[in-house]
Amino acid sequence: MKTEPITIEHRAMRMLGLAAAKSRLADIDKAARSILERQRPDGGWAQRDELASDAYATGIALWALADAGQLKPRDAAFQRAVKFLLSTQAEDGSWHVVSRAVVLVQPYFESGFPYSHDQWISSMATGWATTALALAVEPAQ
Repeated sequence: MKTEPITIEHRAMRMLGLAAAKSRLADIDKAARSILERQRPDGGWAQRDELASDAYATGIALWALADAGQLKPRDAAFQRAVKFLLSTQAEDGSWHVVSRAVVLVQPYFESGFPYSHDQWISSMATGWATTALALAVEPAQ
């Protein structure tokens, strides 16, 4: 409760931890608001405040808010995020997110996923974005 999150992933996991621990609803709501208030005008979220919106941050924020019961697919914030994700998706179905990894710490090798040196975070972004978008699909009647 006393640790100040830096990234949207920190905020999302903190909120999910509070929800899983059955913390006070006021604390969960406050954690959710700290995510929701960072949604950008383009509908997405950024990993850090100084970065642009991307599919990794948007996917994880959207999924976490929904998983914690703080956002429903019909909510305006959810719909804006869906539009952001769909508008930034590549033709092959993936999303490109620029890596922030330090090369000395995380040496590059080819996995076959698109985007060369950005492929690892882009593959995770594609997973988070796809998971979040799946929540918006109405079940078959």
